[in-house]
Amino acid sequence: MIQPCLRAWLTRYPIDRYPIIPRSAANLLTAVRKKFSLGHDVLRHTFISMHVAKSRSVGDAALQAGDSEAIIKKHYLNRVSPEEADAFWKITPAR
Repeated sequence: MIQPCLRAWLTRYPIDRYPIIPRSAANLLTAVRKKFSLGHDVLRHTFISMHVAKSRSVGDAALQAGDSEAIIKKHYLNRVSPEEADAFWKITPAR
């Protein structure tokens, strides 16, 4: 099952017209990481932190991330508030 916000993005930007990984993605991501001093795994960490805060399910986050529940608890539990997660998951494309 995909998150409703992902469905909204994929509906607004169909893969056949907007590839998920553009050819310049690596260069663009590197530039953003450098500009904002972000780690190489910032996208993964953000997803897991926000997922745990929203769902409160360490087990589900572990399954989706391919990690153990112990790792999820150690690194991601209580990193962001439920309110921050709610705001994050409401980010959708403009109409």
